[in-house]
Amino acid sequence: MLARGPRGGTIAAPVDDPFDLLERLVAIPSPSGQEGAYAAEVARLLEAEGYDVQAREVAPRRPNVVARPRGAPPPRVWLSTHIDVVPPHIPPRRDGDRLYGRGTADTKGPLVAMLEAARGLDPAARAQVGFLLVVGEEVDHSGALAAAGQPDLQARIILGEPTSNRVVAAQKGLLKVRLAAEGVAGHSAFPDRGVSAVHRLLDVLEAVRKAPWPRHPVLGETTLNVGTIQGGVAANVFAPRAEALLLLRLVEPWKDALTRVEAAAAAVEGARVERLTSNDPVTFEPPPGFDTCVIPFNSDASYLAPLGPVWLCGPGAIEVAHADHEHIDRADLAEGARTYARLVRAALGG
Repeated sequence: MLARGPRGGTIAAPVDDPFDLLERLVAIPSPSGQEGAYAAEVARLLEAEGYDVQAREVAPRRPNVVARPRGAPPPRVWLSTHIDVVPPHIPPRRDGDRLYGRGTADTKGPLVAMLEAARGLDPAARAQVGFLLVVGEEVDHSGALAAAGQPDLQARIILGEPTSNRVVAAQKGLLKVRLAAEGVAGHSAFPDRGVSAVHRLLDVLEAVRKAPWPRHPVLGETTLNVGTIQGGVAANVFAPRAEALLLLRLVEPWKDALTRVEAAAAAVEGARVERLTSNDPVTFEPPPGFDTCVIPFNSDASYLAPLGPVWLCGPGAIEVAHADHEHIDRADLAEGARTYARLVRAALGG
């Protein structure tokens, strides 16, 4: 059943089955940098649910969505998650009580669970809860950074990520860098006439991989991934340039990790490091009575923390996020709604 939305376009009237709503939202592509159409649909949905909605542009056609209960005081709690997903778009597909598709777990499923939780709150509680939905989490946290600088958004944050409905007690930090190397182009038959930037880059990468990275008793091991490597022009030419993107999951402050990477690059002529994204490990204070976990992946938690204390939780399994078989089960989604409702009540003191 469709209704005309206050922002134009069509929206579904309140959906009895959250799984139907999730399927509709997953069908809308929203990769990082192209969140506009999905943000507009979510804004229409929230307006139909009785919220005053603002689209706060972070970049052209990339708004954060802020929704407050209509006619109520500023929220004491934000239900928050990110509205971007990783590429490529994977349309929804049902298999019984399991829904496949990009964003089912990370994080359109958590958003639908939040909506269902808010619907089930008593009127007094619902009037104190808003939605803070941000762009860019999968790339540079631009939406969270923009929101953190807006004092009118200060409140407790219940942040949605796929944690199998466990509340996070600690989260690893992150350091993403670009490693670059310069060489001298030349005929590969004459080693004295050129220098391979690829070889220099490989020397840096090998040093980084073999560095004595620390281990933490709670967070576990430091891990790293060489995500991309590019460079060179042909097999018989010394590469004039090469670069790699490297992501480390940290158990120490990011500045300490960056110092190690910079030392590895400094030991190789023509190599340099550019820091792209970073944040320290995070510890949380989960409320009593909830199952907890420690996570190795990153989130907007540290970037939104200036607005208020954060609880991080949500339905879906992170182990299937970003995969071509990403999915969520109906029972997990329903449990997520119940968990979010419990967290809201805990945050409001009930």
